[in-house]
Amino acid sequence: MIAIPCMDAVATDFCQSLVNMRYVGEVQFGFTECSLIYHARTQLCRMAMEAGADYVLWLDSDVIFKPNLMEDLMTDIQGRDMVTAIYHMRRPPFRPVIWKKIKPGILPGMCEIEPYDDYPADGLFEVEACGFGAVLMKTEVIKDVAETFHETFGPIPGFGEDLSFCVRARTCGYKIHADPKLQIGHKGSMIINQDTFRAFRAKVGDIDRIDQNMKKDETERRNDNAERVQAGAEDHDGSV
Repeated sequence: MIAIPCMDAVATDFCQSLVNMRYVGEVQFGFTECSLIYHARTQLCRMAMEAGADYVLWLDSDVIFKPNLMEDLMTDIQGRDMVTAIYHMRRPPFRPVIWKKIKPGILPGMCEIEPYDDYPADGLFEVEACGFGAVLMKTEVIKDVAETFHETFGPIPGFGEDLSFCVRARTCGYKIHADPKLQIGHKGSMIINQDTFRAFRAKVGDIDRIDQNMKKDETERRNDNAERVQAGAEDHDGSV
């Protein structure tokens, strides 16, 4: 089953990629629209299991890919559990959405995470987590995770729904591999890909510092917004 969770709009470039993709075997589509992405993914898990699908190909509705994506992922997954193509974050420093190491913490700020910027150029390699922009997995992985945790994509503190699933899958003994030859685009105000990341890193140098500063600015912005909301609530306390 091809599983496509969606929050609102779907990129036209994604639709074109989907139409042009070369499909392997009998294909069913699962499409859900929900403002909470982990709910959408959970619904798709149920749909895949009820349909008796052997595999689930997760595709985000804002990725751009070549027609050979499904063919190559189906080849890659033979003898493996989960395989991801590589795409990049839409905001600077445009890092690849794969992680070399992750470790949950008891609070969001206490988790450990190591990006995988300099991954191997050739051959599939193992990662501890990945985004779900283009991931193929055996449906048995979903079943095992659900039976073990009574949960699939519910967020673990500090992680999104995709990394949370990866943590659970690896706890169950499954491995996640990435294919460096499968490079796909990520649609935002422009299409972000490997070339975007390399050009940005070559220009700014210390991307760790840039990344930390952006996260700090985002945290401060959210705190400021929270303070303004609280102040507005206090000003209107008791009014109708």
